[in-house]
Amino acid sequence: MVTKSISLSDDEAAVLRAYLEASGEDEPDALKRAAMRGLEAMRLERGILAFREGRGSSEGAEIAGVPRAEFLQILIDRGEKLLTGPSTLPEQLAYLAEQRGDERLADIARELARSRD
Repeated sequence: MVTKSISLSDDEAAVLRAYLEASGEDEPDALKRAAMRGLEAMRLERGILAFREGRGSSEGAEIAGVPRAEFLQILIDRGEKLLTGPSTLPEQLAYLAEQRGDERLADIARELARSRD
């Protein structure tokens, strides 16, 4: 186990004391939980910033320390725009249909492409 130490201003120490008195929590446990929660929040902020800068949702999720699906849900919940251009879903489906020889999927891709026009 690694031990870290921090310095608190008088005001910060007073806030901590008031919390400990109100909660009855042990100081080392409270400080550890606060540090870990703060680190999680910082990682998430950095992950969102990376996504906004165009580094992609996978990289943003990695920075945030959460699975990509969870990261995408967080972005949606925060109102972030996920697609910046037109959807390529019809083209992607057409490619998959061709690779798999799936005519039904090809029909769906063509229908999506027509509805987009």
